[in-house]
Amino acid sequence: MSSPKQDFQTAVDKGPSRDEREDAIDSLTASGACDKLAILVQMGGLDGALRRRALNGMADAGCGDLLRTLAADGGLGEPLQSDAESLLDG
Repeated sequence: MSSPKQDFQTAVDKGPSRDEREDAIDSLTASGACDKLAILVQMGGLDGALRRRALNGMADAGCGDLLRTLAADGGLGEPLQSDAESLLDG
């Protein structure tokens, strides 16, 4: 089993396959690594689908307070901003 630090590195590294990167984000979700998921959501250079997966992972991992902060800051850009607000409403 990999550590959250290793999973984060896998998620941001362009070398691993898309499936490996998605699995790494899922592992971050399972371990409740809210801070690392939040960083992924905010990374402009990361593929939008991976950022959205991290955003959904924040909701699944119980990162509500941090998710609320991200949504309130308004710095995610559309459509992630709308997605964050929807996750909070749902």
